[in-house]
Amino acid sequence: MGVARLSCVFTFAIAACATGGGDSGSPPSTGSPDGGIVIGDAGDGAPDPFAAAPTCTSAVTWTRGNHGSAEMNPGRGCIACHATNEGPELTVAGTVYPSAHEPDLCDGADGSEGFRITIVGADGQSLTLTPNAAGNFDSKAHVALPYTAKVAYMGRERAMGVMQTSGDCNSCHTQTGANGAPGRILLP
Repeated sequence: MGVARLSCVFTFAIAACATGGGDSGSPPSTGSPDGGIVIGDAGDGAPDPFAAAPTCTSAVTWTRGNHGSAEMNPGRGCIACHATNEGPELTVAGTVYPSAHEPDLCDGADGSEGFRITIVGADGQSLTLTPNAAGNFDSKAHVALPYTAKVAYMGRERAMGVMQTSGDCNSCHTQTGANGAPGRILLP
């Protein structure tokens, strides 16, 4: 089942979950109301994706509880759960969605569509992640803190406006947003 695509620029930001600030410094960018940095085509006239009503765009919901699967529990805090439930220890994990206010357990955007998450640690080492069919991404690789993060797709990307110290992305990127995040990690 395909995931509907929005014709909007992805918005991705956290304030209170992060320390520091700044932007990636590369291509020309414009600021946005949520604190993220838009790089690429930001002037498409599309409506604010964070003004949209909550919806499960994929119409697919995870129903198998904490069954060990890389596609399990999309939208929920991965690292916090893995720390208490015998799952593998992760350093970075989250879910990318096609709309801003998707409910927990709703499948996100399928990474086979070609979008990528790039994490750059304080030591300059880069980690590129491809989400799975449920939109989940994760890594066990060491990431030097603080780090920067961005999602790129079809020549568009959104870099977080501040450096991060927690790799549990869904702990801030919830359905309604927490700690300064405006909602879900949104597909560009």
